[in-house]
Amino acid sequence: MTGTKQKPKAFATLCGRIFREADPQYFPAAQHRGRKIILCTDACLGAFLADPDVFCKVHRNSDKAAARMKKEIEHLIGLWSQYDPSAKSD
Repeated sequence: MTGTKQKPKAFATLCGRIFREADPQYFPAAQHRGRKIILCTDACLGAFLADPDVFCKVHRNSDKAAARMKKEIEHLIGLWSQYDPSAKSD
């Protein structure tokens, strides 16, 4: 019987990027307020280390803006589907 290599679990970086088939140990990371923070690039790690609180706040606010935009898009798709039944929201 041959061993099968298990696929790594999906993980998200601080900016919200989701990686499904990557190993987080190969990404830059830091500790912040008792949590391990994974970042996409060394440049983001440098910006994070320069001012972790500001970096986290900016990304948290961008998540809120993205959620608002998603809600608006879903609303527009709903309106459009009244005129085009093939238009639907996922």
